[in-house]
Amino acid sequence: MKPLSIDDKNVFDEFFCAYPPEISEYTFTNLLMWNHVYDIRYEIIDGCLLIASGNNIFPPVGPSENTLAALEKFYEILKKDYSEINLTRFDNESASKIKENFNIEMKPDEDNFDYVYNTQDLINLSGRKYHNKKNHINKFMRTYDYVLEELCSENALECLNFTEKWISLKDIEENPGILKEFDAIKTVLENYDFFNVKGIVLKINGKIEAYSFGEKLNPETAVTHIEKANPEIKDAYAFINMSFAKMMSEFKYINREQDLGIPGLRYAKKSYHPVKMIFKFKGKL
Repeated sequence: MKPLSIDDKNVFDEFFCAYPPEISEYTFTNLLMWNHVYDIRYEIIDGCLLIASGNNIFPPVGPSENTLAALEKFYEILKKDYSEINLTRFDNESASKIKENFNIEMKPDEDNFDYVYNTQDLINLSGRKYHNKKNHINKFMRTYDYVLEELCSENALECLNFTEKWISLKDIEENPGILKEFDAIKTVLENYDFFNVKGIVLKINGKIEAYSFGEKLNPETAVTHIEKANPEIKDAYAFINMSFAKMMSEFKYINREQDLGIPGLRYAKKSYHPVKMIFKFKGKL
């Protein structure tokens, strides 16, 4: 199998364009920025893209009539090195095909369900269910002398410096994943022009206090990869969320990825009232 590298962008982009994904993991940006964690390897079999992380297989990408046969061949490759093979992040459709054709139990992977929102809901915050958030946004706009800028190569390193300061406010021992996330962010921000991402930067009194970036996931949906704000500035997260949604207003939906089973993150994502969840499943071969 071939290890994932920055040179593989065209290969992955072509597959994801031809077979638009629903799961948030399936952009080249997302796979590469987290590659230091997942050590991704891949193979192209029967016109399908097969992706593995160690002994974990991700859903095949390709013509539906070829995916099961390609998966079986990929399994034969992997089992030479592993006694047990796991299936991970399989969407509802692909999980159903696995269960039906191989009689394998596919269990819901709730911590990795994606939250999907109407973009216009995130922009307008209309109705009673968003009343408090709308009030917080209005208060933020009255309180702060702010400027919004498009994220670009000129301010990307400023955003990286801001992220380092953001980390300094956190307890690393309680949140060891923060350092892995920083490396993921660094991969994108240090190569910003290379990736097909769009981002927004919030400055208050000339200083970066929040930023967010993401990209197209499929023709109807954008995905938010990273959102960071100074926790000491009240409602900065709410404001940058709304601002990024405005930037991506050409898309009907925004996928804000998973909550990873973190209670505070789950509460925050639910508070924006997702219109649907992208269910993911896991199993063993």
